[in-house]
Amino acid sequence: MVWKRVCIIGVGLLGGSIGLALKRKRLAQEVVGVGRTGSKLQTAVSRGAIDHATDDILVGAKDADLIIACTPVQSIVDSLCVAASVASPNAILTDVGSTKQNIMRSALGRLSPNQFVGSHPIAGGHHSGVEHAVGTLLDGALVVITPSEETSPELVRRITEFWESMGSRTCCVSPKEHDEALAIASHLPHMVASALATSTPNEILQFVGKGWMDSTRIAASNTHLWRQILEENHAPALQAMKNFATICESWVDALEKADFDRVEQLLKAGKATREAVASRHSSG
Repeated sequence: MVWKRVCIIGVGLLGGSIGLALKRKRLAQEVVGVGRTGSKLQTAVSRGAIDHATDDILVGAKDADLIIACTPVQSIVDSLCVAASVASPNAILTDVGSTKQNIMRSALGRLSPNQFVGSHPIAGGHHSGVEHAVGTLLDGALVVITPSEETSPELVRRITEFWESMGSRTCCVSPKEHDEALAIASHLPHMVASALATSTPNEILQFVGKGWMDSTRIAASNTHLWRQILEENHAPALQAMKNFATICESWVDALEKADFDRVEQLLKAGKATREAVASRHSSG
């Protein structure tokens, strides 16, 4: 399907990459970007991520048949409500937020379940901004679709087709299942990376190597965005961190007892999980 007019609200790394993919795959006749900073919007235009730019949602979303909110999670529903008021009557509304329960709850009664369904492309990087956007970012990436009980099955089918036309894989889970899974798979790694970076004294930094850099890479992400994510997904993130603390206690206990058979078991367990995931990604 080719969309007549796509509106991307928030043309950063992910929004810009979506725009580039739409243009590369010729899936949209017109892509309009909405943002707050003129210079960044012009970068998006010059890079070919969008055809037109505006700082007014009412202008950008007018008559759009697909609207994707790529804003910080706490402003997604408000942005889509404004956009829906001027969009095509049959427009599809979705988002790319990495938390889902509060978004779907906030949308209840404000956005039509025949128009809005949550999405979360598990793709990105620690660099933000449209200057880092790439048109292949979504190729092979998993997009999690999170309908509520009220969401139209036809809408789920259409949004699934959209993301798959962008080159992504899809799965469908409840908002609660999404938030619990992402707390472990995404939010915990960010907290651990940040804690690891913070725990390294300044006088030791001259000795860090690639392992430290790899392990702390995501700690360089936008702190304001991540505060919102952890605030929105507070309870699952807290539980994930508590579970991780229990694993750390196992390491402390093994080291205190100089039980290196146990240390080796812990190392093997981590290695097995990492290799299983790496194998799946390389074969996918």
